[in-house]
Amino acid sequence: MHSERLSKVRRLMSDRGVEALLITNIRNVFYLSGFTGSTAAMIVTGSKSHVLVDPRYSIQARNECRTAEVHDYTGKSTIAAAAELANNLAPSSLGYESDHLTVTSLRSLRKALERSIGLRGTHGLVERVRQVKDAQELALIRRAAEIADETLTAVLSEIKPGMTEKQVALLIDSTLRSLGADKEAFETIAAAGPNSACPHASPTDAVLQSGQFLKMDFGARYANYNSDITRTVCLGDASEKQREVYQIVLDAQIKAIEAIAPGKTGREIDAVARDYIASKGYGDNFGHGLGHALGIEVHDGPGFSVTSDIVLEPGMVMTVEPGIYIEGWGGVRIEDDIVVTDSGAEIITSSPKELRRL
Repeated sequence: MHSERLSKVRRLMSDRGVEALLITNIRNVFYLSGFTGSTAAMIVTGSKSHVLVDPRYSIQARNECRTAEVHDYTGKSTIAAAAELANNLAPSSLGYESDHLTVTSLRSLRKALERSIGLRGTHGLVERVRQVKDAQELALIRRAAEIADETLTAVLSEIKPGMTEKQVALLIDSTLRSLGADKEAFETIAAAGPNSACPHASPTDAVLQSGQFLKMDFGARYANYNSDITRTVCLGDASEKQREVYQIVLDAQIKAIEAIAPGKTGREIDAVARDYIASKGYGDNFGHGLGHALGIEVHDGPGFSVTSDIVLEPGMVMTVEPGIYIEGWGGVRIEDDIVVTDSGAEIITSSPKELRRL
């Protein structure tokens, strides 16, 4: 698994003329080595991979990093230890993750490196490999999606007017963990009534009232992989306008998912949902992108947006989450996780999507 990922990274390193690559993004360190701690760096060469950890993680790293050589460092910074190892390896060029390394750390690295080693910034090199998930990753994401679906089923039977948004969020979080999640994928959103018009509202002490929308956006983190699902329900009977807005969002999502296929770009898929919502008169009420990549991070790379040039490939995992948000009234978002297949898209979150009354 890690060997295959390293091989792909090495091919990109060769294409970019980088003999060795310093990895400081901890999620990329995990992806290429299996290390699950919070602090480490990694240097990948054409034939070996090296993980640098301080004494807090020495035993853990040796247990987890089966394909890498583990180096302990103490009494120095991670960057200083990486520079020392790079000097010993003596590559002609050392790439670094320009999206992650701070200016201060880059200056320290440059100062500590031998002059014979050329520094080269790289952009999204490991992230490009991460875009297409392997079989093991897909299995873990599917399990995370199952936990999210099971959680939704469980909590819907308990939610009722009179609860607060915070109580709903706590119920979701505790249920996620009781059903097998390691933790929440991100801060759970539970937003009712006017608060549901805020795409990323934080739960408040607002009391759920009959006649309101309740928007719930949450995910499970399972074995370092994430799911992400949103469902909007109605507390009591839905008004004509609520049913209208909900159906527009649902139809937009269905149309977008049906349009997904290898070779399409992120902006093409985004336009399917965005143009449909606009045709119904709500174009100004859908302000965010249609979806994002999903994996070891909740936002795991480019997705569906008006500016996205990503070209879809089988094995990519994305969210599809159109929404309509009307200030002072409320909002609707429906979100599912999909895997791009050879011929289209497979939806891996299976919770029902018809407008539900609680």
